[in-house]
Amino acid sequence: MEAGDHDKSVIGNQDGYVCPSKSTRHVVTKPRRQRLLLSTDSGFADAVLPSLVQNPYIELRLITDEPSALLAGTNKIPHYMDTVDSQTFDKKTQGRKWLKAKTAELCEWADMLVVAPIDAGALGSMLAGLTNTLTLALLRGWLSDKPVILIPGMTVSEWNHPLSTRQLEDIKRYWRWVHIVQPVLWKSNGPEELTQLAWEGLKELHQLLETSLGLPAWDATLTQASDMDGAATVAESSKQALSKKTTNSATVSALRHLQKHWPNAESKARSLPLELWLNIFETQLADWETAKAVGIPTHLPVPQEWQSHLLKMSTPASLEYTILRGSFAAIKKRIDALPRWKPLSDLACHLIVKFSRTDILSYLTENHLDLLWTTSRLTNIPYRASAIYGNPTVLKWWCDAPALPNKEYKADAMDGASRAGFIDVLDWWLNSGLPLRYSERALESASAEGRVAVLDWWKDASSKAPRSKPLPLKVGKSVLLAAQSGRIASIAWWDASGIPYSHAENVARIASTHGHVHVLDFWYRLKGPKMIFDNQVLVGPTKNGHDHVLQWWKDCGMRVEFKTCDIEEALEDAVSGADGRVRRWWERNGLNLGVGTREWMKPKIL
Repeated sequence: MEAGDHDKSVIGNQDGYVCPSKSTRHVVTKPRRQRLLLSTDSGFADAVLPSLVQNPYIELRLITDEPSALLAGTNKIPHYMDTVDSQTFDKKTQGRKWLKAKTAELCEWADMLVVAPIDAGALGSMLAGLTNTLTLALLRGWLSDKPVILIPGMTVSEWNHPLSTRQLEDIKRYWRWVHIVQPVLWKSNGPEELTQLAWEGLKELHQLLETSLGLPAWDATLTQASDMDGAATVAESSKQALSKKTTNSATVSALRHLQKHWPNAESKARSLPLELWLNIFETQLADWETAKAVGIPTHLPVPQEWQSHLLKMSTPASLEYTILRGSFAAIKKRIDALPRWKPLSDLACHLIVKFSRTDILSYLTENHLDLLWTTSRLTNIPYRASAIYGNPTVLKWWCDAPALPNKEYKADAMDGASRAGFIDVLDWWLNSGLPLRYSERALESASAEGRVAVLDWWKDASSKAPRSKPLPLKVGKSVLLAAQSGRIASIAWWDASGIPYSHAENVARIASTHGHVHVLDFWYRLKGPKMIFDNQVLVGPTKNGHDHVLQWWKDCGMRVEFKTCDIEEALEDAVSGADGRVRRWWERNGLNLGVGTREWMKPKIL
């Protein structure tokens, strides 16, 4: 069976174009697009595919052995397997027979062949006239009046080898219709590890396509294809959602928005130029996984956890890489091949929840419950979707999943959502119909993180809750934790909220211990001379080396008491490197440690 059984598939904005025949040549209003045949692999597809898919003057077909890991959004592009496996074909079809027929068909169909990349072995096979793959058969039978572009893909040592130089000279001399573009090079990065070096040949490739196929200027084409009204909408939403501090829920929203605006055959949606997408994904979002998932070729560094999952030569894509880049059919195939009761990796679970892959979750519950139950990160979906990823979509799936009848969850789900500021998740829980479970940590952590919007949400939800289902506010030590974290906004919110709270008498001591002079200033403005504190207020800053806090208390104008015994003990326990600084401060301000026991225990005024 060939992967190209979908030859009648329509791609991009192919609709409306008619291939002129002899009888209709003078009545066709639109010229047919230039037919480009691209032989590639998923390790290099990101570098060339996006710009080819976007170009309205190109009709594209693909040759690849890795259709599952191709660029997202190209599933409607016809593709063919490169390697001919005789076991795939029945006796009537036969692999060699199919290869010859498909080669002849594509040689006539295509206006240009691009092989990106072609490795050292394939280059040698090409010069020797071998035809054991579809790409090699096309190179062997290609008509010399049609151009071919080769992008060598080799290790640095292979590229610098004299044989490579000789082979390239032979191509230049005897294969005049073949153009060579700047190579893609790899270098060793440890045992069985290759790292791709930066490739700067995209502009050269575009220029060759323009001159060889008579295409309009590349940049002008992509800019002209952009809808300016849509661009303004996308840019504005990207500015709001794709900041460096974007939450995971905003990342998912950005992905959905990108899917909406990315070109496709059904809607013919217009898109921003690739350069603007690069700026958004590199500068604003700075998320390698998201960029890789949607096929934006950024220069973002590969995260450490992905190093072992990058595609290597002659190695099939891992489950994690397939989840990130592959089709659902390919993902199911990879899952089916897993041993029973073997937990999915943490990275696989991360991708499933981050990108709202409820289709994968449903497949696991329907076909592989053993994998689901042995994977700890998938057995606590309420917490992970609420507190870590902020993903109501996954929460809804969990709530509705018939294979998971137990809807029990712990308070850490809502507590964690409050800490992270995921108000949309809190809304989901409020409207889910499930019993709401939360603890003092919900308001405490929101206060400690300065999540004033979350505090507003809890106050509003509590005031609107029906008497039959009250939503009491569990204040806990919220004000203390806000003071400890230096969150003035949270302290101001609690002071103005009208909600009773405790531990106000300890705010000054906690702020002093943690070195927050700005909290002391703010608290003093709120409370004035009535600000409550005790003779332990100077112990914490002495122990932690906060001499600036000690100076604030000296200058505040209030009566501040301390005991010599407490200060001496604090100096003995002072953090390394700060003990000398605070000791000198106390010496300058009249502390005398050489006193009798009675004087040593007696309260003194700063």
